[in-house]
Amino acid sequence: MKKSKRAMRRVILCKLFEHLEAYYGCDWSRETFVDGQLSLHQIDALLAFKSDPRLQELRGALVRFDEGTYGICIGCKREISQDILDRDPSQRVCADCEKEFSHTMAHAFEAHGSYMA
Repeated sequence: MKKSKRAMRRVILCKLFEHLEAYYGCDWSRETFVDGQLSLHQIDALLAFKSDPRLQELRGALVRFDEGTYGICIGCKREISQDILDRDPSQRVCADCEKEFSHTMAHAFEAHGSYMA
């Protein structure tokens, strides 16, 4: 069963809060943050001056959510499974495209293996 938009946004906010809490501390309560009571502007203020790739990935997921492109694979344009998004809400590719990418990269490394030595 597919989650509601509110539930999907909540998953992103949970991961963002957990990362902020673990690495930076957070002045907001978990409930306030996760229940969507903060605007994207307020979230941006929290993230200001933090050059953290994981925060940027999660913020990007929020932007894609607001734009209506969240959960759409950048490779094949199909929906990314809910299981994948639950594990990592910043994911931008589906399982099939991830496998294809991994397969392609493995062959590229094999082809250039002599350069890796």
